[in-house]
Amino acid sequence: MCYLELRSLFYYAGHGYECAGRNYLVAVDAPQPYKPENCVCVQRVMLEMQQKQTALSVILLDTCRKWYNQDRIPSAIMPLKPFGNTVYGYATCEDAEAFEVQDGRKSTGIFTKYLNKHILQADKVTHVLERVSEDLGRDPLVTDKQAVEVKHTLKEPRSLADPVRATGHTRELHLREACWRQANELPRKKRLMFPCRVEVEVSFSALFSNVLVAFASVKTIGPRTQDCTVSLSSIPPMEDIFSGPDKSEDMDTLLFNNSHNPDCTMRLCALQKLKESLVIKVDLHYTHTDSKLRQTESKHLDTGRPLVASCKLYRRRNHAVTDRRHKDAAAQSMGNISGSKQTPPGPCRPFTRKAVCAAKVAITRSNEPEENDETDL
Repeated sequence: MCYLELRSLFYYAGHGYECAGRNYLVAVDAPQPYKPENCVCVQRVMLEMQQKQTALSVILLDTCRKWYNQDRIPSAIMPLKPFGNTVYGYATCEDAEAFEVQDGRKSTGIFTKYLNKHILQADKVTHVLERVSEDLGRDPLVTDKQAVEVKHTLKEPRSLADPVRATGHTRELHLREACWRQANELPRKKRLMFPCRVEVEVSFSALFSNVLVAFASVKTIGPRTQDCTVSLSSIPPMEDIFSGPDKSEDMDTLLFNNSHNPDCTMRLCALQKLKESLVIKVDLHYTHTDSKLRQTESKHLDTGRPLVASCKLYRRRNHAVTDRRHKDAAAQSMGNISGSKQTPPGPCRPFTRKAVCAAKVAITRSNEPEENDETDL
């Protein structure tokens, strides 16, 4: 199917690195040591965008591009014909880092800060990125440390503000819109009445379509209960990737700013991996006024497949991984992929560095990246 009247845009801000001309995106919960299936190759994303033959394909990356293990064989990606009208907007140049600053109450990449300033302008997309580059170049915090790089094959003056005509693709667009609406629908709040006559309300919020936040609040106290507390858990267990010593305080602010002082809060991440119904277990702990003993009662709340879990994206990913493995195996049998010497990954996780004034801090440059690399391809 051809999408000549449609545009495709991919934006990413987070951990990443560059290897043998390929850019790799690393999820915050990617297991170590990194493996190819746990990283996303940017060039593979562009390849899939080009296969749709859209009128414009744009990739914007606010991530580091430090070189790492350049002697390795790059991912086996066969480029398509030169269709043109592709744009790469990199937050930084090759073998360099991307920095972030405090922007109001949140930390954001400097590239994203200036991108937000110009992104809605109805001008040629490369001109918009040039203005972002000029603004960033005047920022004293990243002088001689970060510079925007733009690569493109535009054959026509394409803009992100161009009107999109969906003639001939109405059904598919409606299906996508329905899927997106479904991926943003929250479970309804529910009041649970426990045998001890304590009533607990469970409500939900979301920061992303794959991050669900559950709140529990005691609403009514039973006649023979006191010192009531609530705890939450999930079946199956879902990891909270934002917890830990390196978690972001800004994430807490975004998640809990609108809550009404709940008695208990639980974050459930990576919902796109959920293959079954998500059950919230609510444990009520209280002291019985007659026996003075501490007691516990439990209730289960079935939320189904909330948010993006309802789209069952893991099915599409499984098919894509299977097809990719078949292609890679075929390429390897033809000698297109050769083994390379294995290098253990570094001890530290990738991160985006805070930007500070260049006049105050001496700059030490090194070709050793601050990200762990993936294992041999």
